[in-house]
Amino acid sequence: MVSKKVMINRIWVGALIFLSFLGMVALNIYFPNYAYSPNPTQIISGRAINSIIISALILLSVIEMRRALGKDKIPDCFSWLLWAYGFGLGPAYSLFGYTGILFYTLLVFLGAVVTSLIHDRVDSLIYIAFMFVYPGLFMATLLYLNRAAASRTVTTDLMYPFMESDIWSFLTPDHAVGNLLPLNGIALALVFAVSTFTDSFAFFVGVLFGKHQLCPNISPKKTIEGSIGGIVGGAFGSALIYFLFDFFGIFGPQFGLTFDGLGLSTAHIVLTYVLIGLGGSVVTQIGDLIASQVKRFCGIKDYSRILGEHGGIMDRFDGIMLNAVFVSFVFMFIF
Repeated sequence: MVSKKVMINRIWVGALIFLSFLGMVALNIYFPNYAYSPNPTQIISGRAINSIIISALILLSVIEMRRALGKDKIPDCFSWLLWAYGFGLGPAYSLFGYTGILFYTLLVFLGAVVTSLIHDRVDSLIYIAFMFVYPGLFMATLLYLNRAAASRTVTTDLMYPFMESDIWSFLTPDHAVGNLLPLNGIALALVFAVSTFTDSFAFFVGVLFGKHQLCPNISPKKTIEGSIGGIVGGAFGSALIYFLFDFFGIFGPQFGLTFDGLGLSTAHIVLTYVLIGLGGSVVTQIGDLIASQVKRFCGIKDYSRILGEHGGIMDRFDGIMLNAVFVSFVFMFIF
């Protein structure tokens, strides 16, 4: 049974985290720099600020994973790789997109191979490779969604008033990729809303009604009832984003999937929301189970205590980063 103090701490810390998520979405919505505005001189936009935040989260999550695995598995001779990886992902993505992240990851791993040969620690490579993928590449999909933009091939003249121009536009070699219709607001909103409501519904339904264990060998406190509640929560989160961004369109037409310039059919839009709401909830819960399994393997309760009762960055983003991968895959068919 969860104590009243733990419950209260979890609620208020969770509320602060949720407000932080709202702030990131709001930055993309209310702090753009439209290329065709009267004075498009702003080079720091909301998505540029968010890219710095996400890069910091990636660095912290990689550090937490290294700490969890321990220096016996990843000794100090590999420490330079963590900093090179954490600080290099943002610029690599700004210049070359997600392909830049993939090749940069391979480059840093090549550095790990050389280091392992020098220090005779080839046994550490499997743990480093795991760390670069989980959480590294998984978390990096948030960078992909934060820069989410519609392809010119699926838009019409309706998109031109909403083309953005910021620091990413200058970093991009052809100065074009950054100047696209923004979908980053709804992309991040879907990830955060579906994952947050999945976790919240699963937690409270599990506490109130949970009787049947879901995966007792991995996480004894998780129940089938809580998991079902989580799926309902994911569907609720997806529906909430639909009503805010599309049905009521309170943020403007360019941030919704129903924007005419995207050319998406009603069936396509409905399928997108249903897939993300239900599939994203399932993936979020899988991410939570994977994190629990890794913690059991490492013999730890939380990755850190930076977020109080919510643990560390990895404890809070375990489901979010897997959901980000899923949403990125769905959005590939839109961009």
